[in-house]
Amino acid sequence: MLHALTLLPPLLALCQAPPGDEIVVARRSSEIRSSPFATLDSFEVHGEQDDPGVIESMARLGVKHVVMHNIHMCLPDPADRRLNAWIDGCAREGIEVRCILYNRDPEFWRTALRNYGDRIKHWSYLNEPNGPDENNDHSKPVVRPEVYVSEIAAVRNVMHEERPDCRLYGPELAMVQHIEEYPWPWVRLAIEAGLLNWIDGFSIHPYRQGYSPSNVPENPSTFGGEPTDRYTTYEEQIATLREMTRHKPIVVNEVGWSTTPVGPITELTQAKFALRQEIQDFALGMECATYFMIRERYPDAPFPAGHFENHTGITRTDNTPKPAYLSLQALYSQLDDDCTRAYPAATFGRDGVKWYVFDNHAGAVPVRMLFYWLPLPARDDFPTEAVDVNVGDLALAGLPISESPRMLRLTLEDGKWGRPVLVNLVARDVEHPAAT
Repeated sequence: MLHALTLLPPLLALCQAPPGDEIVVARRSSEIRSSPFATLDSFEVHGEQDDPGVIESMARLGVKHVVMHNIHMCLPDPADRRLNAWIDGCAREGIEVRCILYNRDPEFWRTALRNYGDRIKHWSYLNEPNGPDENNDHSKPVVRPEVYVSEIAAVRNVMHEERPDCRLYGPELAMVQHIEEYPWPWVRLAIEAGLLNWIDGFSIHPYRQGYSPSNVPENPSTFGGEPTDRYTTYEEQIATLREMTRHKPIVVNEVGWSTTPVGPITELTQAKFALRQEIQDFALGMECATYFMIRERYPDAPFPAGHFENHTGITRTDNTPKPAYLSLQALYSQLDDDCTRAYPAATFGRDGVKWYVFDNHAGAVPVRMLFYWLPLPARDDFPTEAVDVNVGDLALAGLPISESPRMLRLTLEDGKWGRPVLVNLVARDVEHPAAT
């Protein structure tokens, strides 16, 4: 419903700041050259009449990719009205369409690629094949690894015949714990069966279970909160996955947090966790970093009211934003593919701070961005502390810190980083701390 977009709060184009220190907290997708940031959508979530409003929400968010579930009913028809209008609308906004296709028939894939391989260049085979059976037995996955590899090989051969310029991803791994021997070594067995011969990138869904504000995004991705034998952090887990996959590109095609009324995640926690996940995935060099999903589901389509998945979206069904939407919008306005990891000497007057630094030399004035937070369980009333921060030669006293990410932005003048500006990404407010 396009008229509902007027309910979005005014977007701050420029914050009050001295000349040269302006902070843009929203950029449309079309204004961003390239970035890994993506969202996920499904034609089962909303009706065709809602598509223009959802595309507008994505464009205002500033993503460069949308991963599509459940468009299989459109793929047999090269002139399908809804899918073609969707791809056209996304293209006008500078958003690339990707597809996770749950179909095991190579001839269906042939038809899909023949019809849409010129417009959809990134495809994933099946969805979470490593999930346990109905008795939660991980040794009996819904698709055994050797079967998955045999099937994706057939799909890859079809892709080579029909659209050799397309890219194929798999296995849309449910959580990441199956890189271990416990609870069952699905990834090792798939690799031994030849998986890496057929995929261009390894796709994952790094959810954390059990699902609570205490199971933070910095934790390893596991099933049911079960401990891992080897890892204490998500970063360690991804480093091992890179080694196992021989440094194939890694794609996060799903991760998110539901604000279902019967669950423990508040809208503010969703916003903080979404930021923390996306900053980590950018720092870890993910080819695509997808938040699941852009919009909440209507009740009973297909899940009943209160169902967990209905509330993972970051906009409501009338397209009005939840805090996570506005927070990610602020993040995406800052980080893109012009930014690279930097490793200056940075210290904090407090133990346990999580931080990353990125430099951007693409503009007229080089910019350095320090993102920092406490990797602790989120709370709506989490107390803000004061912390002293040193970044290279620059020292700042008493900066606020909490479990909600903040960005300290510096600009380069006369060979020195200075002119600090501090942005609270959730509150979207700006401070101008003085260097000491």
